Amino acid sequence: MPGVGREGITSVIVNHLKLLVGGVQLRDGVVTVSDILGRIFTRAGLHVLAMERGYASTIYGAHQYDPMVVAEEPPVSWGDPEIDILVALDYDSNPDAKEQPNRDTILRHSKYLKDGGLLVYDSSTGDIATDTLERRGIKIFPIPARNIARDELKRDVVKNVVTVGGLFRLLEFDRDATHLRALLEERFLRKGREIVELNLRAAQRGLEVVESVLKAKTWTDAGYRLEPRPTKGPMLLLSGNDALSIGAIRAGCRFYAGYPITPASAILEFMEEHLPKFGGRAMQGQNERESIRAAIGAAITGVRSMVGTSGPGLSLKVEEFGVSGMSEVPMVIVDTQRAGPSTGMPTKSEQGDLFLVAYGGHGEIPRIVLAPATQEECYTLMIEAHHLADKYQCPVFFLTDLNLSEGRKVVPESFFGQQAVRIDRSTLVRESDLRRDGSYKRFALTPSGISPRLVPGTVGGVIKVTGSEHDERGFVSTDPAIRKAMMEKRARKMEVYLDEDVKPPQVFGKPEGKPVLVGWGSTRPLLQEAQQRLRGRGVETAVVHFTHLWPFHTAAAKPLLEKASAVIAVEQNFSGQFADVIQTYCLVPVRRIVKYNGLPIYPSDVVGGVEQILRSGAQRVRVGVEAPAPVKVSEGD
Repeated sequence: MPGVGREGITSVIVNHLKLLVGGVQLRDGVVTVSDILGRIFTRAGLHVLAMERGYASTIYGAHQYDPMVVAEEPPVSWGDPEIDILVALDYDSNPDAKEQPNRDTILRHSKYLKDGGLLVYDSSTGDIATDTLERRGIKIFPIPARNIARDELKRDVVKNVVTVGGLFRLLEFDRDATHLRALLEERFLRKGREIVELNLRAAQRGLEVVESVLKAKTWTDAGYRLEPRPTKGPMLLLSGNDALSIGAIRAGCRFYAGYPITPASAILEFMEEHLPKFGGRAMQGQNERESIRAAIGAAITGVRSMVGTSGPGLSLKVEEFGVSGMSEVPMVIVDTQRAGPSTGMPTKSEQGDLFLVAYGGHGEIPRIVLAPATQEECYTLMIEAHHLADKYQCPVFFLTDLNLSEGRKVVPESFFGQQAVRIDRSTLVRESDLRRDGSYKRFALTPSGISPRLVPGTVGGVIKVTGSEHDERGFVSTDPAIRKAMMEKRARKMEVYLDEDVKPPQVFGKPEGKPVLVGWGSTRPLLQEAQQRLRGRGVETAVVHFTHLWPFHTAAAKPLLEKASAVIAVEQNFSGQFADVIQTYCLVPVRRIVKYNGLPIYPSDVVGGVEQILRSGAQRVRVGVEAPAPVKVSEGD
């Protein structure tokens, strides 16, 4: 927050802030404003991290918000709920709210505004009571954006650009509109120069309103400033869904099937747009099961295939997990986890599907489970996922969650050229191989359990695919000896995986004699920030983070965790699913910090949970479970 210097002059915070844009979903343009800000800040050489997007599963009228961290260096994590700047796009009041100010965005989020922060709101329907906020040193900037757009500029749709222009003036950023003009020309120049100029006038009007407030209040500045920084190359603002889709295409995926479901729908949209450019095809199935069956069919023909879904859709695909495992058809299955069970909370994040992907289905099959922590790992681990699926001819589950899949982060474009992608198809049998050795057996009993694959249509080959138990040539069999040999053959593949390809957990700090924070998936950034905060409080910890979850790498995990004074698993689910896995395979007691109210885990949740465990010896700490005060909304007459 802005501070006071030795001479009583208010200091200005440069290139480090967290802002939140809020409004009515699908009416006020929350996504539009966030997208404009994020892209322009990125192009100006600043680092943007926007990992918590709040919206409802209703189509229209619900509250929507989008927090964003903007910094000169890459932020460690998304931080706590506290914000420096609140931008309220909603211009009407909540008639049922007794509290003041009763704009929905302000009502919900102003409690998180830091003392000395900024409030920007649309005052088109009049000013609101802000005495309480002003007593906290919060500077108030009413901008009648809707009135300016509708009455002066005669175009309602530019009201958000009025707000953007005002915000840029507050931040003393892009005063000559260079960055804004470039973005507007990219988007609208094809519609005519007059559209670009109209938006620039809208931004200028927002700037003028803010300047009038600054002058009336005799404020020299707003306390925050963003300054562009030089970059070594193009920077991209990517979601996890974007990054994993790019990784899939780079890994040779040429068939993607999906069915619309939050938060995986963006993968389908990305693949429909881009996969045909690389000779591939994306298909929207009529239902969840059709999509995975189509992907199995494509994989049988030798095409690297992927399917994406979320928890409810994944539940419908369980039978096909077994088909992929039994028939040894390689496939990558993306699960963008959301809060369950059943429909659950479609637009809220959770880590509740680990048991489903590790154990789901009747019988036992080989399967691999990976979980990236960042957008960068969404890309690199996806490449690895396709390699592993091809090599071990089994389903590979790729676990993200809503915050990671839809959250956006700045990634240098050069990052995607750092890793040479080698596509290994060595298990595929060619026509020349059949001529040389006519004894092709699709399910040959090999020492590794990995058998040769034949693509349909290969001259001289016979293809047999079945979900029933079978012999080496693929003929259905219930012979006890064959059954035993085939079960052991399939299981051997996972033994080879643990020997050759599994990655050990990432370790930050020294676990010996210290509390060890254990995480998986998207929790790594917040665990690292919590580790820094605990160190500042005199508590040294280590972080052990897993990306390769199943089969569990006991040989790497147990020696690390046995050295800890306490093992504390941090998870976004009710029971601590990964904690159960660790406890089962490592035979060490695991304490748990769990959160399951739909909001992200914040560093302060972890800090408070660790302190409670160390102070009282608690075995389990549940955070974020307090019942909120209800916000009533009138349903009309």
